[in-house]
Amino acid sequence: MKRIGCFLALVLAVGPATRAEDLTALDGRVFHGVELRRLDDDRLSVRHSGGQASLFFFEVPEEVRKRLGFDTDAALKRLTLELVRLRGTAPAAVAAVPAGPALLPAVVAPALLPAAKPEVERIRTARWLGLVPPAPAAQLPPVSAGETVTVWNLVNHYRSDPPAADARYRKRSFRVTGVVERIDKSLATRLVRVFLESPDPSVRPVCEWRIDDKVQAFHTVRDGRTLVAENSHSKWKLLEAGETVTFEVRGGGLEDGLVELKQASLKR
Repeated sequence: MKRIGCFLALVLAVGPATRAEDLTALDGRVFHGVELRRLDDDRLSVRHSGGQASLFFFEVPEEVRKRLGFDTDAALKRLTLELVRLRGTAPAAVAAVPAGPALLPAVVAPALLPAAKPEVERIRTARWLGLVPPAPAAQLPPVSAGETVTVWNLVNHYRSDPPAADARYRKRSFRVTGVVERIDKSLATRLVRVFLESPDPSVRPVCEWRIDDKVQAFHTVRDGRTLVAENSHSKWKLLEAGETVTFEVRGGGLEDGLVELKQASLKR
């Protein structure tokens, strides 16, 4: 599965590591004694006193981006084209999609530094601008099995006409494509709830995904931004905030502002 911003198959030389220092990410996390290394067009590796992490370039200050040679303008162009492709923007709307950091994937951060809030909020709220609203749900037939629906269309249908949206989606199987915002793990079952980024915070799609029994253990880290699986020999990542995903789901309707998507199966 490809992550937004990493969809081009580019082979890049690994940049040199910087000297040990402290790094404060834009979401407020502080890494001590870090050595930074550019991984690709969009990510950097952070070795620090507590271990190792991988960050997107937009999660670190501009000075750090420049020092590691990130081309922000080029990244924004690629992200714009990828968002247009994934969300089905009509050609007439492409010119209306704004340039700049508004198109970067949203940063999910529970405790942002005050200085970072304006930038991150602009990213969260403006990245949907320029997309064409879908045809009203009342004008569309019930969704069919195997049909792919974008989060943009699903949310617009539920916020504009919930009864018509229920007639189209509720108790029907289909595929939904979106970007992972965060993951919540159940304490007593093998279910996780995958929240997808939404253009409207009052209508948020959430996929109820049961982890396969073959996975011995799993848990979330980074405040629900990463879902990690492990066994007696190794650990590996199952899902991460910022990834573009497609789930096979069964519509459960709108409840307390959540578009419930049941029986979710991740398609890879």
